[in-house]
Amino acid sequence: MKFLKFLFIIAVIFLVSSDGFAKKAPILPNAYDGCGVSARSLAMGRTGVAMPGSYEGIFYNPATLGFNEDGSVQIEAFVFALRNTALDDVECLPYNNIKRGFNSFVIAQNRGAISWRTLSSYNYSEKNGSDYFNMQESVHAVTVSMANVNDNGLSVGLNLSYLYGTILYSGVASGTPIAEAYSGNGFTMDIGLMYPLSNGLFFGANFENVVGFMWWDSYGHDQMPFGIRSGIGYALGSFTFLADYNKKFYRFGNLEDQFVSVGMEQYFSRYFAVRVGAQSPSKVHKEKIKYTYGAGINLSHFSLSVACENFKTNEENIVQYYTSLKIAF
Repeated sequence: MKFLKFLFIIAVIFLVSSDGFAKKAPILPNAYDGCGVSARSLAMGRTGVAMPGSYEGIFYNPATLGFNEDGSVQIEAFVFALRNTALDDVECLPYNNIKRGFNSFVIAQNRGAISWRTLSSYNYSEKNGSDYFNMQESVHAVTVSMANVNDNGLSVGLNLSYLYGTILYSGVASGTPIAEAYSGNGFTMDIGLMYPLSNGLFFGANFENVVGFMWWDSYGHDQMPFGIRSGIGYALGSFTFLADYNKKFYRFGNLEDQFVSVGMEQYFSRYFAVRVGAQSPSKVHKEKIKYTYGAGINLSHFSLSVACENFKTNEENIVQYYTSLKIAF
């Protein structure tokens, strides 16, 4: 498999990295992608660049904060609950390189938010006779988000993030034990725009990693992959429709780098909502479409969202489940 070969090359680079000059850190090309902090946006095809009146879309576009009218303090925690597939975790890394468990939370009010989230976290091991190696990668971000709306109704948003991470390696090569640990620090800035086209209809655009660098011990710096996300959002009463286009400019690797996503939400009462969506590479291929669906329950100051993501790779089915809990004060 190409991806396993790629991981093996990463490990080889790691083994020879102590020759006294800076090399590229042995990380995955999608090590800085992460995902949002809400199962709501994930259930709607990972959309959110033009999601009006909510906090769920701030990582797809911080300018969405400009249209929040609820003055309450809201806290939301996100959990990657379960993966069901015949493939092992390593083979799933190109599609989701985050370990199961608690991965992020956000505290938001009015037009500002602060959050912590996982961008990447995985373990990888391989054995070849008496030689073996184990590699762990972990990257997290602390983000301050803010937005302001001008007199023409245009919202301009900003995400400022501090990144920190670790790369751990251990193994045996030709009978020689090896153990290395490296840490990294960095920062990124996203700039977002959102504008109401008509009643209930919004246009949004976000420029990800306009400035973004990561410095690793004993390695050269990494420049974050620049991304452009744009789309529309329509909300009328109990119905919401979202459509996003997302283009990534990865610095290396051979991953899918542009996607079209759509999602819908329908509330059947003030307490219960159903959500569906889909995400596909821009060149639509039936086998590469991710289907998403989920539900939301609102009870007083609590809101529980669940989401499921279903897709195929290497002719194997992958089903992933997520949940998030929001509390409003």
